[in-house]
Amino acid sequence: MKKGGQPYYSIVTTCKGRLDDLKQSLPRFIAQADAEVIVVDYDCPQQCGEFASKEFPAAKVVKVADRPKFNAPEAHNLGAKAAKGEVLVFLDADVLVSPGFLAAIELPMDEAVYGAFKGKMGNSVRGSCFVRRQDFDAIDGYDELLSGYEGEDLDLYMRLRLLGVRRIELDDGGIETVIEQTLEERLLYRRPNIKLQFLRSQLYQLAKEALMRAQGITRIDLPVRKTIMGNVDRQLVAVFKGEQDFELTIELPDRYKRGMLKEWEFSTSVGVKARRKANP
Repeated sequence: MKKGGQPYYSIVTTCKGRLDDLKQSLPRFIAQADAEVIVVDYDCPQQCGEFASKEFPAAKVVKVADRPKFNAPEAHNLGAKAAKGEVLVFLDADVLVSPGFLAAIELPMDEAVYGAFKGKMGNSVRGSCFVRRQDFDAIDGYDELLSGYEGEDLDLYMRLRLLGVRRIELDDGGIETVIEQTLEERLLYRRPNIKLQFLRSQLYQLAKEALMRAQGITRIDLPVRKTIMGNVDRQLVAVFKGEQDFELTIELPDRYKRGMLKEWEFSTSVGVKARRKANP
């Protein structure tokens, strides 16, 4: 289905040091009907962008330089920025889809919905999703402060829900397999300690969601997000070790005029806590 001469779907995939995976997945992405494919060469040492341009000229390549560490949210956002489709499809380079993958997806994309996968592959395809361009833009895409193995997909889904976008569970039958990686391969261009990274993201997301719910908003300005993340980072190691509980209080300015009470100040606050269980 073409709309205004543009593809309906934009498949966005990113690559840093995963050329062998991309050589298997990219032909399958290119074969999908009514879709463009964007490959983000995120400072890939194997020059995956050159491979994509040479072997699959139909693919649109976005090259990023001077990124020694892999920031998946930034890579996704750069791919989305180059996309022309009405529906963004985020698929990692290690995801091998069937020839009829897109054709088998049934989503009422004229409604406020997004699609994420459930099924036999579990976390391996948790980050693969379908998002309407208008909804993605409304929440400013992925949060680029989540730069490690930090659940940027869960953060995206949380903000879509706050926007009122309904989640639809997709069967992963159209995904034939996901290429397995060793822990060393996963951490090659990331910070060490996946569990610590994930705790960082969950503390940050907990505070973000509490703030957004309290204010009835779906996006937070970057300086505020940096302040929240700074508070998380200052406590992170001690909280992870169980040496202290995580506590963060965010003061909210008063949004109302109080008439004759000009000499008074009113405020509310949002507080979040987390702690390591004594007996998990």
